[in-house]
Amino acid sequence: MSAMVALRRFIDLLLFVILVAVEVALRQWIPPQKRGFFCGDESLQYPFTGTQTIGFVALCIIIFGIPFFVIFVVELFRQLSHSRGKKQHASQDAANESCHCGRRWKNIYAQIGYYLLGLLMTLVTTEIGKRSIGRLRPYFFSICKPRFSDCTNCEFDQNQGHYFTDYKCESDVSQRMMAEMAMSFPSGHSSTVFYAMIYIALYLQVALSTRGSKLLKHLLQFSAVMLAWYVALTRINDHWHHWSDVLVGILLGSLFAWLVARYVAKFFEGRCSTSSAVACVEGLTRRQSVTTLCCW
Repeated sequence: MSAMVALRRFIDLLLFVILVAVEVALRQWIPPQKRGFFCGDESLQYPFTGTQTIGFVALCIIIFGIPFFVIFVVELFRQLSHSRGKKQHASQDAANESCHCGRRWKNIYAQIGYYLLGLLMTLVTTEIGKRSIGRLRPYFFSICKPRFSDCTNCEFDQNQGHYFTDYKCESDVSQRMMAEMAMSFPSGHSSTVFYAMIYIALYLQVALSTRGSKLLKHLLQFSAVMLAWYVALTRINDHWHHWSDVLVGILLGSLFAWLVARYVAKFFEGRCSTSSAVACVEGLTRRQSVTTLCCW
């Protein structure tokens, strides 16, 4: 490994550490904005179930396990297929196998790195939104049962239609639960799962061949998006988020997936257009000819 490659990897690792540190700092030391409410607000009167259809562990499996597995399998298959095609040149068997083995792991490392970079940026952006807005969750009234400085609560007629910011919860609510109740916007489940699944759908579009089946790739893409859609809907059904929280989370995750795929991983760079098909084919042919002679 050259000194330049080692330096690049060190810088990449340092950037990841910085993003992780920012995410941890936001969660540990930045409390959410204390936001008021209107007595009689029906959007805050949903029951608290205490359970989530897609909990933290299930979410981690979706946003880490599925993308890692897909990237590993697709990149491994692409490189092995390429390597088998090159074995027709018997004099270069050993060199090509060593070359493609190194490139195989290099591509897996790069693709997972791109994905994790976007995921961390999505997490940080979501966390900033949660703590800056401080929107109350739909189950706020059922958990907090707020009482005001004059010892009244929302059951008194004179408090109906008034906006209150100075209140205390009658229930024995921990500080952690109080902070959790004020982090509804945007939906973290929605933003992260849509980032993960939209990114994988874009990745499959450029990485997975349709030679074996014309529909397999598109079915996998549809399944990924539908999984993200289901997770987002459960956040509304479980009363953990308002529909607008979920909508913004979906848009946020999809935006980061597109930006990372387009400008960081550069999935669509160098793809042929119909208007320049002849020139593109000639360029790809020359590039493939050079690749067979060089191992990098």
